[in-house]
Amino acid sequence: MQTGLLFQFVADRAHELSAATVDPSASEAFLHADPYLLASAMQKAIRRGDTAIARRAGHQLYTLDRARLWRRLAVVALEDIGIGDVTVAAELVAISTMPAARRLLGGDIPALDIALMRACGAAKDRTGDHLASIVGREPIPNMDRVALRTTSPNALLAMIASSDLPWERRLRAAVIASGRSEDSMHPGAANIAAVFDVLHELGTPPLLILASEAYAARQRDALPVLVPFAAVLHAPGCMDRVVAHDLPPTELIGTLPSYSLDPVNTRIGKRAVELWLRSYLAKPQWLPRQVAACLWNAESAACDRTLSWPLGDTIRARAHAADLSYRGLPVERHAELAQWIARERPALTAARQAAFDSAIRQSPKPAEAIFQTTLPLHVRPGKNDPA
Repeated sequence: MQTGLLFQFVADRAHELSAATVDPSASEAFLHADPYLLASAMQKAIRRGDTAIARRAGHQLYTLDRARLWRRLAVVALEDIGIGDVTVAAELVAISTMPAARRLLGGDIPALDIALMRACGAAKDRTGDHLASIVGREPIPNMDRVALRTTSPNALLAMIASSDLPWERRLRAAVIASGRSEDSMHPGAANIAAVFDVLHELGTPPLLILASEAYAARQRDALPVLVPFAAVLHAPGCMDRVVAHDLPPTELIGTLPSYSLDPVNTRIGKRAVELWLRSYLAKPQWLPRQVAACLWNAESAACDRTLSWPLGDTIRARAHAADLSYRGLPVERHAELAQWIARERPALTAARQAAFDSAIRQSPKPAEAIFQTTLPLHVRPGKNDPA
């Protein structure tokens, strides 16, 4: 792995990066926020381009769990920025994985502020994460799965390079060949470096390869393969643009933005979804896991500016559909669920507040009781009201 080249990349830019204007004042802590909520708040604020929230959460997380902070920033680099801004993605990976790079920028806190500011200002592209949903959740014929699992490592590399094969098959071959898949039958023969070599030959920018190598050395997920593969899909003459999105005002749960209560990845966020669905006199038609997935794609994945390119937009829509279908919701009902969530938003906010209050107070009074007393009656459908 050529970590020296990635370090040199930051060293060459150190003066420019350090000259960036960052508010030197102390950031106010979020009350009753644990490391999980802070990591969630920081990442989702970065997606929204909200430097103030990202900085508050990042500084507080630094005092509680530095290792988690740097791991999450590395994830942000590939999962949220990726090919949207390869330069910023590489900067974030270097800062989050190399203490020497942070020293070069003035120490941990100045480097953290630089990273957060650069990340918030970058265009986002979440294609790598969308590809993960397609690989992990779209059904694949068992015959094809067995064939890929038993293919030799060299044959898998040849499949990645073959433009005659569907990109989905090439993608699965790349993940398996890297050893970062449950389907890898030859973990001893897995060679992620060889996968990087093929992806580089196919047009992945060298800087993105360097960032992916540094990430892969520390974390075991498939992002360092998925994101360079996204660059391969994007490369052939893509007509793209950066699209700005109007995001709704952020509700507060305590002092935290409501999107911190991630419905898929935080305990309180999951609990809030359960309370929300239990509040109705007529049981909703949706399962908690379906609501959580749909809500995550609508809220947790919301970005201020995204790279828009034809295949990338198709991949995003396909991944969102895969997320819901994987959780048992028929495709023809996906839009119906999204509309229900938008309509019933006040009840979600009340459920989140109840789940949060119950958690921080550790009250003997059940969360359900708190929720039922805080939820306005007019947002609870009766027996004859549509769910």
